[in-house]
Amino acid sequence: QVVSLIGKEQYFVVHAQRQCGKTTAFQILADEMNAKGERVALYCSVEAVQMYAEPDKGLPAISEQIRANLDLYPQLFGETAKADLFQALRNVSPTTIVTETLKWLSMRVKKPLVVFFDEVDCLAEGTLISFLRQLRNGRISCKLPGTFPTSVALIGMRDIRDYKAKIRPDSETMGSASPFNVITKAMTLRTFTDEEVAELYAQHTAETGQVFEPEAVRHACVSSGGQPYLVNALARWCVEEIHKEDF
Repeated sequence: QVVSLIGKEQYFVVHAQRQCGKTTAFQILADEMNAKGERVALYCSVEAVQMYAEPDKGLPAISEQIRANLDLYPQLFGETAKADLFQALRNVSPTTIVTETLKWLSMRVKKPLVVFFDEVDCLAEGTLISFLRQLRNGRISCKLPGTFPTSVALIGMRDIRDYKAKIRPDSETMGSASPFNVITKAMTLRTFTDEEVAELYAQHTAETGQVFEPEAVRHACVSSGGQPYLVNALARWCVEEIHKEDF
């Protein structure tokens, strides 16, 4: 679904409980997309910005998180991108700094830009609203190809409807220009199937030679319900605690 939405140039939310593999999945997806070369994908966590409820501090902090991540992609944005972006934003107001940051990056890469913002639900109050509003304004105003990200994923624990509840009561409205209207779809990660649990454990066997008996795999499926964190935690507990002397 995510790949399809990116292909359709959509902005969307992916939400699920902690330790489900969201971060790992999107980091891997970004690497795969960049290796393929049709688009440029940038992963950025905004968890460090959660302390800033006021937009005049929160939005520059988000921009700085984006800029800091450019060191991870020198082959895509250029060796001097971090310093160049700093110079480009020197006189930019907090009211437009996220929009201007994403515009600059989009024009820098000369390919469709996809951005994965992780831990978005950590953003507080006015910072969250202003961040979404700048995404929406950039999406609407930057109509020329290559002037704004073609697709954005907002990743976290909450659905977009929960973002609204966090900001305002349901009895209030922001009208048709609500910043939440930038999102076209919200989805969650499903649990592992029994076959996928068996495949995951088989990867461990292939790498280490340690075997999970079929009954152990079945027990893990039942005990975890396929929840990714529990699937991995059970395996780790078996390997590192119960059978740690076997190696």
